[in-house]
Order: sequence, then C-alpha cells, then structure tokens
Amino acid sequence: MSEPLFVLDNDDLRGSQTSSEDKINEEERVEAELTELLKADNNESSRNSEVEYDHIPVTEKVVPRSTDTQPKELDINLTLNLEYQQQIVQDLIFDDGLVILGKGLGLTAIVANLLHVLSLSVIKDKKSLILLMNASEFENFKIGEELMELSWLDETKKKVSFQSIGGDAMTIEKRRKIYKRGGILSISNRILVTDLLADIIDANIVTGIVVLHSERVREYSTERFIINLYRRTNKWGFIKAFSEDPENFTVGFQPLYNKLKFLKIERAMLWPRFHVDVTQSLRSRKTETKVTELSIGLTGYMLKIQTGLMACIEACVGELRRQNPELMTDYWSMENALDENFVKSIRVMLEPSWHRLSNTTKQVIHDLSTLKTLLSQLFSYDAVQFYQILVAIVDANKPSVTNRNKVMAPWLMLDEAMTVISCAKSRIFHKIRESGEDGDEATTYLLEELPKWEQLALILDDINEESEKSGSHSDGPTLIMCSSQQVCAQLRRFLTSYKEHKCNNRKSFSGRKMMISLLKQHLNWKKRDGSRSVKIQSELNKKPENNLPVHSDIQSNNDEMNISRTFVRRRVAPTKRRRNRGGSTMASYDRMLSKNDDQNVMGEVDDTMIEKLETQLSDIESGDNDDDITESMKVDPVDDFEAFVDEFDNADTTEQSHHHALIYEFIERTDQIIIERFGSRSANLLLDELMPSHIILYEPNLGFIRETEVYQSQRTNNLAKCYFLYYGGSIEEQSYLKSIKKEKDAFTTLIREKANLPNTFVTDEDEVAKFAPDLRTPVNTRIAGGNPVAVKRQVIVDIREFRSQLPFLCHLSNLEVIPCMITVGDYIISPKICIERKSIPDLIGSLKSGRLYQQCEQMFRYYELPTLLIEFEEGKSFSLEPFTAYRNGGPGMASSVAVGPNFQLQDLQLKLMMLLVSFPSLKIIWSSSPFETARLFKELKMNQDEPDLNKSINAGLNPFFDKDTYFNDASIDLVQNIPGITSVNCHLITNKVKNLKELSGMGVSQLGELIGAEAATKVVSFFNRNV
Repeated sequence: MSEPLFVLDNDDLRGSQTSSEDKINEEERVEAELTELLKADNNESSRNSEVEYDHIPVTEKVVPRSTDTQPKELDINLTLNLEYQQQIVQDLIFDDGLVILGKGLGLTAIVANLLHVLSLSVIKDKKSLILLMNASEFENFKIGEELMELSWLDETKKKVSFQSIGGDAMTIEKRRKIYKRGGILSISNRILVTDLLADIIDANIVTGIVVLHSERVREYSTERFIINLYRRTNKWGFIKAFSEDPENFTVGFQPLYNKLKFLKIERAMLWPRFHVDVTQSLRSRKTETKVTELSIGLTGYMLKIQTGLMACIEACVGELRRQNPELMTDYWSMENALDENFVKSIRVMLEPSWHRLSNTTKQVIHDLSTLKTLLSQLFSYDAVQFYQILVAIVDANKPSVTNRNKVMAPWLMLDEAMTVISCAKSRIFHKIRESGEDGDEATTYLLEELPKWEQLALILDDINEESEKSGSHSDGPTLIMCSSQQVCAQLRRFLTSYKEHKCNNRKSFSGRKMMISLLKQHLNWKKRDGSRSVKIQSELNKKPENNLPVHSDIQSNNDEMNISRTFVRRRVAPTKRRRNRGGSTMASYDRMLSKNDDQNVMGEVDDTMIEKLETQLSDIESGDNDDDITESMKVDPVDDFEAFVDEFDNADTTEQSHHHALIYEFIERTDQIIIERFGSRSANLLLDELMPSHIILYEPNLGFIRETEVYQSQRTNNLAKCYFLYYGGSIEEQSYLKSIKKEKDAFTTLIREKANLPNTFVTDEDEVAKFAPDLRTPVNTRIAGGNPVAVKRQVIVDIREFRSQLPFLCHLSNLEVIPCMITVGDYIISPKICIERKSIPDLIGSLKSGRLYQQCEQMFRYYELPTLLIEFEEGKSFSLEPFTAYRNGGPGMASSVAVGPNFQLQDLQLKLMMLLVSFPSLKIIWSSSPFETARLFKELKMNQDEPDLNKSINAGLNPFFDKDTYFNDASIDLVQNIPGITSVNCHLITNKVKNLKELSGMGVSQLGELIGAEAATKVVSFFNRNV
C-alpha cells in the first residue's frame, strides 16, 4: 500500500488555523468598535461639561505565530480494504462512541487500525498512552500482528510499542516505567484499577481508553470503576468501546442508554450486516462469491429421534410452566427453546427464588439442558457414540448405592423417550440383508453412518478431480470447519479410513470400516467394564438374609418421586383400574431402569455376526491401498498427530499402533486438508495465513460465515470456493436461521432505542448521592464554625478483592480505597478491625477445606476485632437454605438437592458453630448485599482511627515470628493450649516471659503475680506431671 487509504488532517483534531485567524480578526473588529464608541462618548461628554479630555489611542499589536507549531498533515496507511471499516475508523477518530458490530465483520482489524491512528502524534516529543481493556490473549496476539504490519507500511520513523500487562509477575516500578514510556498497553482490569487508586499511573497522561467486549460492562463492574476514576481527573481523553454481541444490549430497561451512561459515552454507532454500507462493501466485486449449499436429508431413524427429543423438550417446557405459573414468562415457549442460552436464561430468572422451587422444577431444568445437548449431539456424533451417551444417561438414573434417594429424570417415562432409545439402538444393531461379492446375501448390522460423511467425501473427490484436470499447483489447501474438537477427530478418522465404491457408474463412499471399529471398541468396553459394574450392583441388590427390613431410604424412594401427569399421559388404558395411581407407569419405568436388563444389549448381539464384521474389517484393511488415499488427499501432519493422540487415549494400542506410524513428508498445498473448529485460536488466522482455495463449512456458524464473506471481498483474484453443508428440515437448520433472526431483531431494537435516546447530564456527585441519605449524620448547628471538616476515611483492600463489586461501592460511598497485597484479611477498617469477606459459595468451600479456620487464626494473631463478613448477592434470598445445594460455586442439580437439603443445611450450621466454639470472640456480619456492606463499613469507620498501611502489609509475612514484636507464633499456640492459660491472660505471659523454658521453671508465686493463683497452680501442675 504505497498510497494512504485516507488522509488524516490534524487541523480537525486541534482546531484549524483559519478559525484561529478569524477569531483574531473578530477581536480586532470588536476593539475598533469599542474605540469608536469610546470616542463618541468622550465627545458628547466634552460638549456637555465643556471640559476637554485627552484621547487615549488604542494600539493594535499583532503577535506573529511560530511556524514550528503549525499543525501538519499526517499521512496514515491502513490495512482496511472495505469501505465500511474505513468509515468506522474515521467516525471514531473525530468522536467518542460505542460501536456495535455484527458478528464476523472484522472487529479486531478495525480496532488495530484505530489504535495505530490514535497512537501517532504530529507534535514533536509527544508520547501517547492508550490503554486497551478486556482483550483476550488471542486478541492481543492478533492486534499486535496487525500493528506490526501497519508500522511496516507507515513511512514515519517513530514506532509505537504494543505491550500486554497481566498477572502479578510485573513489579510496580516496572509498570510505572512502562506507563511513562507510553505506547499501546493491553492491561487487565484488576491491575489497572489498583494502579489508578495507588497513583502508580497518572490519569492525566493517558491519551485514551479503548474498551473491547463492552457488553460486559455492568452498573458496578470493574470496567465502570476504571472509567469513573479516569474521567474524574482526565476530562479531555477519549473513550471508545466496541462490541459484536448485540443480543446483550437488548436485556432490561433502556439497555443501550444504560451502557452509554456506564461508559460515559454519548454516541452509539450501529453497524449490522444489513447496513447499506456493509452490504455494498461486501458486494462491490464484479464477480460475486458463489456458495454451494448442500441440504442433506436425515435418515429415518435420525428423524424419529429428533421428533422424540423435541416432544420431550415440549413436555418439559409445559411442565415448567405448569409448576411455576407466577414466575412464568412468555419466553418459556417452544419458539425460544432452540436458543443457545434458553436454559441459562431460565436459570437466571429463577435464581432469586431457587430455594422455593420444587424438586420437580429443578429436575426439569436439568433435563432441558440434557435434552438440548442430546439434540446437538444427534447431528455431530456417530451412531455408536450417541448410543453410548444415551446408555450412560439411563444408567445414571438407575437406583444404586450412591443415589437411592435420587429424583429420576421424568422425561425418561415418556413414550417418546422409549422411541429415542430404541431408534438409537436400531441405528447400530438393526439387521439388514447385504449382498456379497459372490452375489450371496448375508445378514449384518446396519451401523448407520452420518449422511454428511458421504457428501463430504464426494466434495473432496470433486475437488481432487478438478485439480487434476486443471493441473495447477498454485491453489491453496482445503479448509474444513466444524463445531468441536470431537467432530474434528471424527472427520480425521473418517477421511483416513473411508472406502470408495462404484455402483451403476456412480461413485459412493462408505465409512463402514470406521463404524465396525467403533462398534468393536464399544463391545470390548461393555465386556470389560460394563459386566464388572453389573456384577457389583447385582450383589448389592440381593435381598438381605433372615428377612431383615429394608432401609427406610429405599422404601421412601418411590414416595419422593412425584410424577406429574405431563409425563404419564397415555400410559394407563381407560378400561383397566389399578390399586395405585400411576402403577403401570412405574412398572414400565422400573423395567427400563432395572439393572437385570443391563445385559440385554450384550445378549442380543450375535457372536457370529460380530465375527463376520471382524472378517469384513480385516478384508477392508488388507484391501485398502493407502497410496490411493494419500495421493489424492493427505491430512496435515499436525492434525494427524492430534488424531493419533485422541485415538491412543480411547483405543487399544496393540491393535491401533500399526495404523499410526508418523511419516513426515512434503505435501503440496493443493493436497493439504486442514480441519479446524469454530472459535479456536488458530481458526481466525487460517483464512489470512493459509489462503485456502476451498472452504467447507461442515456445520453452520454465523460468525465464520461472515468472516469468510469478508475474506472473499478483500481478495482480487483466485476466489475460494465455498461449500455449506447442513441437514435440511432439521433443528440444525432452524437454529442457524434463529440466530440470524435474533441478531436482526436485536439491531432493530437498538436502532429504535437510538432514535429516542435522551440527552443526559451527569456529575461526579450523582453516584455518591444514593449513599448519602443513609449515611448522613446529625450536625450541631449551634457551634458557629465548629463543625468538623469532612475527611475521606480510608479502607485498605486486598488487590484480589477487586474482582468483586464491593471496592467500587466503597469508593462511591466516599471511602478512600487503598489497594495493596495483604496476607491477613481482605479489608482493614481500622488498626483494630480486620474483615475477612466470604460470599456464600466461597464460605461453603472454605468451611469444607478448613481454610477459614486458618484465616481466623491469622486474624486473631494481629488484630483485636477479627470479623467474618458473610455477604449475600443483591436480589437473592437472605438465607442459607437456597445455597445448600451449591456445587462448585453454582446451583446444583436436582440430584444433589434430593439427597437431603436439611442435612446439608444442618452440616453448614454445625461447621459455623464449631468455628465460633474455636473462636468465641469472632464477630460475624451478615450482609444482604454489597450495598449494605458499603454502608456498614461507613458506620464501622465512625470514631475509629485510620488503618496503618505498613502494619497491614507486614502482618503474616513471616510464619515464625513477627518483625515488630518478635513473637514466636508456634510457641504462642502451644502456650494457649496449656491448662490455666486462656486467650484473656495469654498476653500477660507473652509480655513478661521470654521462652517456654523460663515458663516451665517458674513457681506458683511467680506465675500468680501474672495470671492469678488458681491459674498458676494449673500451669505448674501441668509441667510437673509425669508423662
């Protein structure tokens, strides 16, 4: 790019010269008019008073401007070829704004070019400092590559550095030097907010802030904390934000207005795919990009499974609406069931009332997640893997020793669930007639293959034939994109094992070799591990001898299962009456879940047929000509090694090792086939680095389709041929169309809200005002001028606490937050008060691991008033009951709830009581929300001294003795366990006695002067007692 794409005139940034000259001329004109008025006034006065006055002439002095300070034009080269991308950069140069871009339209390249433009300065010896927030590791890498390329294209000698700061490895002095040096810095939010509060970085030297993923900005998030600190002292710097997730800007009341207010930005720039400029830029080529869409039909069994799963999802959604009529919303419908975040949205809605929900509701929510996962796995996993997953789900719902009281999945009782299981089994074990080479027919298993496999092989065969006919070796490789790493390994295995057949002059490709191998692995696993588990369970299920009564938990298992009518419809014939309601349902349910029927699959497998399949597999392996496969299509060596590792973990090494001899050889670019998944770190670089000649989208993905469209629009020749595979009339196609519609509706909502955005004027005192009414103290107005001056109170905060909202709220409540790395406690309110903050999931985890006991022990060593703060979340129940089902920091499944919530609640209360028994003087604060915590901190600071920063930092650094007092912590712990010595009189001994040897040699009279006669007698008798 020898010529710049556009010219940036610095006059527009700093004020044009002509406007300044006009201003001077205007001032001269005003002075001249004032002079004339003054002369006229003096003449009038002299005539009236007959007194002559000397006229003071007004001199005009024009100060010449220096030519060195004149703004100069600056030519800047960009790597953006599309007009809408250039327009976005130009708009952001002249004004701050929030850019919401459609997925896959080149956001990273736009950000890199914008950073390059903003970092350059026309003023000599002027260094700019631009901070980049919320950038991931891969985004930092890609932006760094773009900036390096732009620096090569730029003709200026001054190079702008780009550096990433993250983690605690970098020291404070090193960060301070980096800030002074300037450049573009990608920095983590936690480090930036602590550096701003500690004055390690001066906000006035920051040229501007660029925020990525602005949809993450919340009302009290760390991003907003940083922007508030920045804008408090720096009023001239810029703030520019980006996002390519428009759906998150449509949640709540006036979401776009609130996001702009949080970011302190006044303008929103919307660039959807249907924008006129975007459409014209992507269609500006004379030859439009052609995409070959292949609509592939589902097999009969796959169609039945899809229908059955959708019926189960509909039943679960209906049951969810019936169980919770007060909490129900219009979003709970089958129209939205295909949304990617459908289950997550329901969980968020029900989380405030989670402790009041029934076990059935919790189980149904879990079942919805399971059914949606099965629905996606139906189109991506092979028949054997899908059947294994179904068997695992059924096994997990069987009564066992570990889950006798478990609430079983209600959807398994539906007729559609039986259809799903039977069809999944028939895809493998259905017997068909197959004609052999000699014309005889033999019975074999179906082993149904995915329909996409054959179409993929046909596409690759057409590409191979086209390449041979053209004879060109300048084309690029073939790129295949899919959804997950599991599918990548599956395709690698298929492409290295499929066999070509010709029937009636028509080519067909079969992956039967792969299916036979997968079936063999499945049967080997059933014989090895499945039979072992069945034997163990059969022994446990034997009836006890001597007619001993069965445990009450087992007897109450059926009583705890409250089966809804939604899941038992059409199960009982109307003419038959039963003694118990739902008896036939429970009977069929028990038959399906019976452990004795676990070997049905193994019993129905024909050993003779398995031997025929093994013979067929050996014939295929011996008849395959590896050269025929590798000459036409060769898997990339890196991909082949990954496939080797994947299969080595899951297969028998003795049988598979000879298939994976790693042979390194040169492969022509035309013959290379590269398989990658969407969203991976290398996927975004593949198009630009590899420049493939053929792109095959094995599964639909909106973001990568847009990236391919942008890539094709930027090429001048040798356009890549694109193939798009999807199952026609399936949920896969409907989900893809739903994602397009959802993004379009989100942009439509944002456009309407943008048209009605109000003008707002916010001051720095507005945020503090919401804390003022509750924290206002009475003032004595009788003392004239005697009221104390408002002083900002200090709170020392551990830097690890800046991931929460509480430091920001303390800042808003007019507390001076001092960040530092402290070992003991999380918040130091005063020299006496040390607070350890625990959220509910953290509290449960700390009580289980015993870490909270050690933290309290450390606090009691260094502070007089150790305090445990138990903080609940805003808008949730102020009770421990809903959190007893928490596992790994989140709401547990219904299975964990049904084990016994009362027992878990009692266990949690018991551990808290044991903690108070160990530390009787421990103070506990129960806070309903972070807002209430900030108010409590304000009240605790009244009539208290400010905390000592040096003592807070040094507390707990040395595990053996304290640097100031030289107390041996291990000896103090031993002294406190001696009979007669308590926490009250312990400090009397530690202040007067040097060591344990001196203490053991003291008599009753000497100790009595310190701790009293009775306690001294106990201590002396302890040391003199025989061992």
